Parts: sequence; structure tokens; C-alpha cells
Amino acid sequence: MLKRYLSGVDKLDFPRLEYMRDNFNKILPNHILYDLRTTFYTRCEECGVAPPARDEFVGHSRGELNNTYSDLSDEYLLNEGKKLVW
Repeated sequence: MLKRYLSGVDKLDFPRLEYMRDNFNKILPNHILYDLRTTFYTRCEECGVAPPARDEFVGHSRGELNNTYSDLSDEYLLNEGKKLVW
């Protein structure tokens, strides 16, 4: 989901989920791929990504009313995503 909001997206090639899960489990057998979600969420906070964008990136619901009455623009999400490129 975040891929389209990072600069140079067309240059990025993300592997399939099954490939990532299998290799992740070989390298870190005491962790699960989902642990990276926590790390990513924390990194967003550390980089100052606004909470609505952070929630959009990880697929969290922002509440029924907020989801109904707000639609974050691609420009806004692109700008927030650029905070993560270091």
C-alpha cells in the first residue's frame, strides 16, 4: 500500500508475501513478519508522519465518521511518505 507513496516507486520491486515470509522466518525464527508492521509504525512516528497518513499506510481504520467524511489526497500522502525516505 505504501509503495505508491514513496519516491522512485517505479524503481522498487517488492517480492511476493510468501517469499518474504519464508525468508524472514529463516533469518529471524523467533519473530513473525507482522513484527515489521510495529517497527514501521514506530518509524513513522519517529519521522513525524502525521497520524492520519500513518494509519492509511498501514491500513488502519480512522473511525467510521472520519472514513466517511475525509479522503486524504495523494499529494498529502506523497508528502508524508517522503518523510520516511532517508
